Amino acid sequence: MVIMDVDNAVDVEINVSASASAPVKEMSELRYSRLIHTLGRDAVNALSQARVLVLGCKGSGVEVAKNLVLSGVQGLGLVDDEVVVLADLGAHFLLSEGDVGRNRAVATAQKLKEMYPSVNIVTLSSVSVESALGSYGCVVATSGFYPDLIRLNSLCRSLGVPFVAASCRGVFTFVFSDFGDNFSVLDETGELAGAVLVEGITQDFPATVTVVEEQRHGLENGDEVVLSGIKGMEELNRDTPYSVTVTGVHSFTIQEDTRSYERYVSGGYFSKLKKSKNMEFLSLEKALLSPKFCISDPVKEPQVMSLHVGFQAVDEFERRHASDTLSPSRSTAINPEQFQEVVVLAQEIWSNLQALHVEKGTSSGSYAMEATSDERGEELSNEALLKANGERDRPYQDRAGSSSSGGSTSSAGLPSRSHGNRFEVIEEIVRMIALGASVELYPVSAVTGGIAAQEAIKALTRVFTPIQQWLYFDAVECLPSVPLAPEDTLPCGSRYDHQIALFGREFQDKLGCLQWLVVGAGGIGCEALKGLVLMGVGCSSNGSITITDMDTVSKPNLIDQVLYQLEDVGRAKAPSAARALRTINPAAQIHALTERFDTETETIFDSSFFNSIAGVFSAVDTSSSRLYLDTRCVSNRRPMVDGGKHGTKGSVQVFVPFQTEMYASTRDPPEHKELPICTLRNFPYATEHTLRWAVETFEALFKSRPADVNAYLSSRDFQESIRKSPASSRLPVLNSLRDALIRYRPISFDACIQWARLQFEDLFSNNIKQLCFNFPASMTTTAGAPFWSGTKRCPTPITFDPADNLHLDFIIAAANLQATIYGLKGCQDRAMFVDVLQRVVVPPFEPKGYRLVPVEFEKDDEHNYHAEFVAAASSLRGRNYGIPSTNKLQARLVGGRVLPSIATSTAVVGGLMCLELYKLVQGKPFTLHKHAYFNLAVPLFAFAQPIKALQHTVSRKHLDPLIWTLWDRFEMDCQNMTLETFLAEFKRQQGLEITMLSFGKSLLYAEFLPRKKLQDRMPLSLIDLITTIGKVTLPPTETTIAFSISCTDAKDEDVEVPDVVAKVR
Repeated sequence: MVIMDVDNAVDVEINVSASASAPVKEMSELRYSRLIHTLGRDAVNALSQARVLVLGCKGSGVEVAKNLVLSGVQGLGLVDDEVVVLADLGAHFLLSEGDVGRNRAVATAQKLKEMYPSVNIVTLSSVSVESALGSYGCVVATSGFYPDLIRLNSLCRSLGVPFVAASCRGVFTFVFSDFGDNFSVLDETGELAGAVLVEGITQDFPATVTVVEEQRHGLENGDEVVLSGIKGMEELNRDTPYSVTVTGVHSFTIQEDTRSYERYVSGGYFSKLKKSKNMEFLSLEKALLSPKFCISDPVKEPQVMSLHVGFQAVDEFERRHASDTLSPSRSTAINPEQFQEVVVLAQEIWSNLQALHVEKGTSSGSYAMEATSDERGEELSNEALLKANGERDRPYQDRAGSSSSGGSTSSAGLPSRSHGNRFEVIEEIVRMIALGASVELYPVSAVTGGIAAQEAIKALTRVFTPIQQWLYFDAVECLPSVPLAPEDTLPCGSRYDHQIALFGREFQDKLGCLQWLVVGAGGIGCEALKGLVLMGVGCSSNGSITITDMDTVSKPNLIDQVLYQLEDVGRAKAPSAARALRTINPAAQIHALTERFDTETETIFDSSFFNSIAGVFSAVDTSSSRLYLDTRCVSNRRPMVDGGKHGTKGSVQVFVPFQTEMYASTRDPPEHKELPICTLRNFPYATEHTLRWAVETFEALFKSRPADVNAYLSSRDFQESIRKSPASSRLPVLNSLRDALIRYRPISFDACIQWARLQFEDLFSNNIKQLCFNFPASMTTTAGAPFWSGTKRCPTPITFDPADNLHLDFIIAAANLQATIYGLKGCQDRAMFVDVLQRVVVPPFEPKGYRLVPVEFEKDDEHNYHAEFVAAASSLRGRNYGIPSTNKLQARLVGGRVLPSIATSTAVVGGLMCLELYKLVQGKPFTLHKHAYFNLAVPLFAFAQPIKALQHTVSRKHLDPLIWTLWDRFEMDCQNMTLETFLAEFKRQQGLEITMLSFGKSLLYAEFLPRKKLQDRMPLSLIDLITTIGKVTLPPTETTIAFSISCTDAKDEDVEVPDVVAKVR
């Protein structure tokens, strides 16, 4: 039942049938697999039973609510007594123009319920909040004056309810956390503590444990570990934890007397236990006076107290004028004429804080506050704050510098003056906060909502370290470089009025006409796209947003990909995202493509396409995809903003044409390290190894084998290709073909079961027996050391037992997959597998040719037996080698190389990417752009200035020296030009002589080529040259060719120079 006839501030239950006392909804392991990968199963289960009260349903409030719903909370309570105004739509992705005039909480709840029907969503009026507090596990307040929040916080503390507050004002925001006087954190970092292989244990007191050289234990003194699987010292295999003392990177001692134990023989693992940590928080009232800061940007650390004062001053001004209809409220702007009143309030607050500090007996003129960052916890005085703020001449002057945990300490963020009254630094910041006091921008709301929701999740699950206690963030670099004319910032009755108030109408028009490409419509892509349409990017008749993603929506995508709903599962992502974006902003001009962005689609994404766009958002999830997209952006001179995430960690990098280095200049490490073949095939020692082996076995049996059969049956030159292949690979392929087509070709499902049983024998018994025959357990190396030692675990063959569930799981999965590739109907009746011979059904023969169906490993299907096969095969392999077993979830995550995900970090990345777009559209210098790196779990934030593009200087004959960067290129009109003419014309124009010319992998010209080849090629046109020599046909839509060249300079020395882009049509 949905009640929507009440649009005022009254209590409305959106889902009457799902009350707080209703049974907890069953958690879908597949749907929440990425979240379990991030938080752990217990934490996700806790969220599924939790209810959160969210106060304020504007931009930041709905972002908090959305992130919590995506994370699987049981229920939400929404509180907001105000009605929707048109300007809300600029930061609120759920509202539409039809909601204007309705109660904001009710409208938000209705849309959330339509998107996520399984969540219990209730709306409350502000007067009923106190009586309802006890039924919620956490409160997140995104609106309200400080006195009201202090009272609410006090009530929360009395009830033991964690409290989070957040507020956005223009480009400034804060998040505050108070989890009570004694809050226990079960897991500070959330980092996985995998099992580490033991190499030896001494008979001593204390006993020394040594781990294999390939692994470091990663322990600290006082950590606790549990040992398991030890052979020889069986007494150590118990659940009792041992406290460790580190003696080296590969060794530690435990307080256990092993002198009477049997000698350590082999094997065993240890696992580190997570230790809880108790944290103490101040109430909001006390924290306002004695703040502890979590620093979001180390370079801006000196200004954090100014923000603390500024937010209080603006809040107090609005509170005093709340009842004055002629004066501004939270929803209307503070006029420049009223700034002075806000400044006076700030002066009073500043003075009171200083006086309070003096009363505490500390040195005059400074105020004690604690700054908590990754390495700092010392007091910071206002004296230091004032000295660190540097020189500033006008409110919006561009500022240069970098900010990262290890970067420069020069001021680079907020305005300041070092001369005159030292309060002036506070005054200018207060004025900037007041300027955007009523403004809520989507990018800032997204960042705020992500951080605040993560704090609520910490409170509900006790996983990860909470903020202590204030985190202030600003994006002042985004503001216009010069003050705008007042008339340019006046509201014009549009959804973009808040954005116009800070950036002006002309800027908004630029956004509307922008043509932008977003590659990838996954988690980050969804958040970035949502932000673009809320900001109005590509929402005029001259603008557009192009999305390209070849993937389809799967259930696990639903936990952080906000544009998709359950009915979208199985559909293409790009068109589904486009439909959702047009709902958010009907004016959005969206072009949805289902193409993979790679070398195969360069005829689509050619130079003409890049000429039509202004820039690119990279929302891909592999470094190889980023590298390719980066190369295309550089060659076409387009800016790229790249977003990445891994669980609670995220990053944003921006690359500006002609100003910064490219992504490839400092590339990220690969997402997945490659494992040695010998380790996977013969000597595994970790669960990751058995899982990767299981996936490779899956692909060999159910992907490569059918593909080889199909190629043999359909390709005329298959036998010729076999003859040309290495001798070592011919026999396995031929044996596979014989088995698939003759020996084990099934004509009924019982034959599939028989095949699966033989596979079990080969994989987990015969192959192991053969390995042990080749390398007996007693074998030693040439040095006399045991062969089976260290990471080499002597395996044990498995005897098949149909009563063992794991054995039968493997047979069921393998038989059904075998049936799938042969087009037979499968079965999962376990009794049928045990008694299969009595129920054999032979299907009729159909002479229609013969093809198998190759199977790609699909981790996100609950009914295809893929994860079942990998989990069973990995666990059986683990039994062979004494390695811990795995389950289906691990098979999906590790075997499928799935990255952990959570909506909070995804939202923060999307918001930070959109902030960089503000700067790109304004043409800001690269010194004002920010690479961002964060981990919401710790929490840790770091920002760095992009690296300046390296300049090269080349001397030229009869011309000034050539100064170039990786963004530069030679451009020539070469229509109907032969190679000979091209070489001569280039030398004339550039004062450099080409010694080598190549296109892709083809060498077209070089001085050292045989004379006959040069004579044949010189008369060819450039198009004919790449067609004849490079074997490439230039697409009809392509008008240019990019050549790589080598040259000699004025001194006849070889020099590196940019590519040549030749216009040939």
